Amino acid sequence: GLGACDDRARPLASLSVGQRYRVRLACVLGAHHDLLLLDEPTNHLDASGLEFLTARLRAHPGGVAVVSHDRALLREVATHFCDLDPSPDGKPLVFGGGYEGWLEGRRRVRSAWEQAHAEQLDEHHRLARAADEARDRLRDGWRPAKGHGKHERSTRAGGTVRAFVRRREELERHRVSVPPPPPRFRWPAWDVPAGQRVLTCREVVVSGRLRTPVSFSLDTGDRLLVTGPNGAGKSTLLALLARELVPDRGAVDRRPAARVAYLSQEVPEWDPLRTAAQIYTEHVSRLGRADAPGLTSTGLLDPRAAATAVSRMSQGQQRRLHLALCLAARPALLILDEPTNHLSSTLVDGLTEALVTASCAVVVATHDRQLLRDLSSWPALALTPSGVDSAHVR
Repeated sequence: GLGACDDRARPLASLSVGQRYRVRLACVLGAHHDLLLLDEPTNHLDASGLEFLTARLRAHPGGVAVVSHDRALLREVATHFCDLDPSPDGKPLVFGGGYEGWLEGRRRVRSAWEQAHAEQLDEHHRLARAADEARDRLRDGWRPAKGHGKHERSTRAGGTVRAFVRRREELERHRVSVPPPPPRFRWPAWDVPAGQRVLTCREVVVSGRLRTPVSFSLDTGDRLLVTGPNGAGKSTLLALLARELVPDRGAVDRRPAARVAYLSQEVPEWDPLRTAAQIYTEHVSRLGRADAPGLTSTGLLDPRAAATAVSRMSQGQQRRLHLALCLAARPALLILDEPTNHLSSTLVDGLTEALVTASCAVVVATHDRQLLRDLSSWPALALTPSGVDSAHVR
């Protein structure tokens, strides 16, 4: 089923984080509760575990409430959605009609929200221009044509004052009550010369973690999808490519000038008192990238989140910050380990579109079924936990 642990006598403390999570999930599913409350249940599950979980949830006779970013699970299981993303009035939105109904409902709400906010801004700007024009007329005064006297000037002056006061009052009464919609994800533009060799991986092995010797080469513009069950060594391989690990056998040769960015499953150990903006600014300074985009300009974090200490940020916000740091490097090779973890479906959709057209080389390891479908045209490297003679890209 979930592949939690074959040895039931094994102490929980000796299990990995993923194994302990799968044991907890198995206990919940096996208890036959009337109502299941599941928070990100697909984390730490491989393909077989995801299929098992999906089948159990669909067959569950009681109620199921799931908090999840897994688009495939939502598509296959959910009938109604309570969307907690920002909304025009700050309240949760409820959609029926399954996954497609949720997507269509979100599109309608977003479109109406953008239009209402734009119309209020346009009206505010119109009133501000009218007030400025009335002020200019008051400042310059009315100058009657030659031959007209003081009486006409004083009569018109009173009207000019009243017009100015009226315009100012209209402007002060007007409020932009519709908040701005959250920014959409924007992939920073950078160009990497095509066809340059970035790295060559030659028969690499890590004892007990990556048993299958792996070989491949990557040039700029190349794509590689790394798949396999838990324990096959996907994260280990990505850490080797990022030089976070050293192989026990084989070698990873990287072009010296090639910049590599690595989105690992765990965020770096940042100073908990530093804000996201401070961490981002310091990172950009170390990179020496004066042309790096501003943190909020990517749409990954809004100004309020950027001003928040990382210790007070959610897992999703920390993940967004980590992704922003990777993109700020403008790398020749971008390595993404389970990039959909803790990210909203909207952001994942935008990220997926950007990965298809990015000029850098991209390596993705994932269990996310929807992402696997979206990237099914990429060259793939399938790893197995048992180990075989060698693994090559197909």
